[in-house]
Amino acid sequence: MKILLVFPRIEHGVITFKDRGSWRTIVSGYPIITLPHIAALTPREHSVKIINENYDPIDFDEDVDLVGITCYTMTAPRVYQIADEFRKRGKTVVLGGYHPTALPEEARQHADSVVMGMADASWPQVIKDFGEGKLKPIYERNHDFDISIVPPLRRDLIKHNPFLGALQTTRGCTNQCEFCAISSFCGNVVMQRPVKAVVEEIKNMPNKLFIFHDPHLTLHRKYAMEIFKEMIRQKIHKGWAANGTSNILGKVDKEFLELARKSGCVEWFVGFESVNQEALNNIKKTHNKVEDFKKMIKRVHDHDMTIQGGIIFGFDEDTPDIFDTTLETINDWDLDVLEVNILTPYPGTPLFDRLERDGRILTRDWSLYNQVNVVFKPKNMTEKELLEGARKVAKEFYSSYNLFKKVSKIMVTTKKFSGIIPAATSVSYRRYYKRDFNF
Repeated sequence: MKILLVFPRIEHGVITFKDRGSWRTIVSGYPIITLPHIAALTPREHSVKIINENYDPIDFDEDVDLVGITCYTMTAPRVYQIADEFRKRGKTVVLGGYHPTALPEEARQHADSVVMGMADASWPQVIKDFGEGKLKPIYERNHDFDISIVPPLRRDLIKHNPFLGALQTTRGCTNQCEFCAISSFCGNVVMQRPVKAVVEEIKNMPNKLFIFHDPHLTLHRKYAMEIFKEMIRQKIHKGWAANGTSNILGKVDKEFLELARKSGCVEWFVGFESVNQEALNNIKKTHNKVEDFKKMIKRVHDHDMTIQGGIIFGFDEDTPDIFDTTLETINDWDLDVLEVNILTPYPGTPLFDRLERDGRILTRDWSLYNQVNVVFKPKNMTEKELLEGARKVAKEFYSSYNLFKKVSKIMVTTKKFSGIIPAATSVSYRRYYKRDFNF
C-alpha cells in the first residue's frame, strides 16, 4: 500500500509557506513530529511519503492509495481544500489532529475517515480496516496503548530542518487551563516514554539543536532529571529548548537547573499568559504567581539559560490599560524572548464552549483562529482595542534597538553556540509580528 502523509501550509507564524525556498526555512524552520510519528506507526510493508506543504508543493495526481492529513484549527480551510482535491481524484482521505478531534462531524464532510485524539492505537487499525475494505467513518479516541513501545520518529522521511530537530517524551497534561486544547486532545493522564528510549532517540537524531515537544518538561521533575543525567553520562553534546512551568523553574532545587544546563538546555518557554493574577486564577492557571515571575527568570539566567515567555491578551479581566502594564512589567522582568498572542477560543476547549454559550464567538472562519486576529467579543474592551493593544506590545518589545540588545544578551547569557536557538527565535518573532500586526 502507498501512503501519503500531508502537513498543510501555514499562513501565520515565524515561518510560513510563503518563505518556501528561502534560507529561513532551512535555518529557522520549525520541526514537526506528528507525521514522522504516524509514519513510524505504519507497518513497514507499506511505503510512506511525507509532504510538508510549507516546503514542497502537493502533487494531487500522485500514485497513492491512502492520504492522511493532519489538521490544526487555523489550517482547517486549507486541509479541507486538499482533502476535497484528493477525493475528486478517487483517493481515500483520513483526517486527524486537534480540529477534527474537536469537530469530527465537520471534518467528515471532507474525508472518508476521521481519527480522533492520539493515533497510536487507531492508525494501525485504520490501515488494517482500509486494506480489508472496512474503513470506519470515525475512529473514536483510543488511548489504550503502551507508550513504552512507541517507536522513534521516522527521521529518514524528514527532508528539511537540518539544523533543528524535535521529539516528545510524554503525552497528556494534568493542568486544566481553560484555553488549552491539549487536555481535550490527549487527556489529563500523563504517559512517559522510557528514559533510555528517549535518550537513544536524541543520540541518533542528526540535528545538533532540538526541541522537546512536551506540554512541559517540568511536569515530573525526577523523570526529566533522569533524562538529563543519561544525556550527560552518554556525553551527548546538543543544545535544546523545552516548555517549562514558572512554579517549578522558580522553586525547584538547583540540581534540576544545573543538570538541565549541563545536558544542553539553553531556553525554557514559559506560558506566563498574563501579568494579572485574577485573570490567571479565572482561567485555572493558579500555579502561575505573577509575584514570582521576575525571581524565576533571574534564577534561570543565573544558570546560563534563557526564558521565552508567552503572554495572552483578551481575558475577561483585561481592560485597555493591560497593554502598558504588561510592557512595564516584562521590561522589569528582563525577559529574553516574548510571544504575543491574542486569546483564541479553539473548538474543543472549555473557553470556546463558554464563549459560544454567551454568544461571544464572532466568526467560524477557522483561518482566523491564528492568535493574531480577534475572533470573539472581548468583555472589557473593543475588538479594535484588543488588536491594537497586542500590536503595540509586539512593536515596542521588538523594536530594532530592543532586538539588538536582547540578542546580544542572549548570547552572553548562554555562553554557547546553541544560544542561537533563542536568538534566532527572537529575530523570527520580530519578522512575524511586523508582517501579521503590520508595523
